[in-house]
Amino acid sequence: MRVGTALVGLLPLVIGCASTPEGSGTVAGWSGVPNGYAEHFELQVRGDERRLLVFGPEGRKDTIGVYAYRTRASSAQRTPWPLYRVVALSTTHLPYFSALGSEHMVVGAAHTDQLRDPTFLQALRNGTLMEVGLPDGVDAERLIALTPQVVFDHPFGRKERTSAADVPTIEVAEYLEVHPLGRAEWIRFFGMLLGREEQADSIFAAIEHRYTVLRDMKQHLPDPPVVFFGSRWQGDWFAPPGNSYMATLISDAGGRYVLADTVADGNITIPLERVLLLGDRVDHFGVLLADPGKVDRTVLTGGDRRLLALKSMSSGAFVGNSAKDDLFGQALLEPDEVLRDLRCIFHPGSCGVRAPRYFRPVLQ
Repeated sequence: MRVGTALVGLLPLVIGCASTPEGSGTVAGWSGVPNGYAEHFELQVRGDERRLLVFGPEGRKDTIGVYAYRTRASSAQRTPWPLYRVVALSTTHLPYFSALGSEHMVVGAAHTDQLRDPTFLQALRNGTLMEVGLPDGVDAERLIALTPQVVFDHPFGRKERTSAADVPTIEVAEYLEVHPLGRAEWIRFFGMLLGREEQADSIFAAIEHRYTVLRDMKQHLPDPPVVFFGSRWQGDWFAPPGNSYMATLISDAGGRYVLADTVADGNITIPLERVLLLGDRVDHFGVLLADPGKVDRTVLTGGDRRLLALKSMSSGAFVGNSAKDDLFGQALLEPDEVLRDLRCIFHPGSCGVRAPRYFRPVLQ
């Protein structure tokens, strides 16, 4: 996952993993509003008051952040609302601001060398967006100078990054969502905090419609091809389990993921010998990488002759290249385009002429 730096700080009432009744949606008169797909945040209402809960890896029993706004609570318990000046510490958060027309609200970010969005790139050149990341954390002095209301960050293993600057943090856990529409639905989370709730709901409804229409077309496709998808790192191979974002996309695109029966909290480490066995059974062999150069089958396989000899590599190879395409940014709000890319790879006869956006076939 590419982690960028959009620091939008918001004052949480509760920070830290805890098994509490906060996630029940009925505590102290608060009622939860169900989401369509997202499982790691919830809007709760009590009269005209609002608050957002963020849940960790264990779901609703693992409340890691509570953000109250439009509330009668004391200022010490109230989240600034609507937000208008933030920092984002993950590039995965920036597309939500773009979609809502709120790019100007982001005054600081981390890992700006990984930006793909042209609006944010221009803001960086203009000096209206500042880099706040350091190799080992966050530039506290620069963060303080930017005077953000809040910082948006991923919640785990990173508390020390903003503690020196004493900037309140809003935890964002969109990467825990296993359904592509669950990640897209986080635009509603941002819309609520930015005072653009109706716009966010409308955008998400359109995304959901496009995705489900395309997904439901798979019933008219031929038998699903068998697909492997993974990545290499320091000689090892890793693949998403069957209960993952990528496995859902492959299935919805009319493919059959070879590891669909597996369940895990993260990627599965696969020895090369098993990769060779799996690669001999599948029709398509996909690889995730970050390479700024020309990607061919030799790049995909690291030059391994055994992998190059696989039929699935010679006739069914495809790639997701985050060095060139915004796989960990804009793709989160375009799951329908990702789905279309994959369907065109698995069932090329169903697509006609179309330029891929995020996943591309690698020809022999």
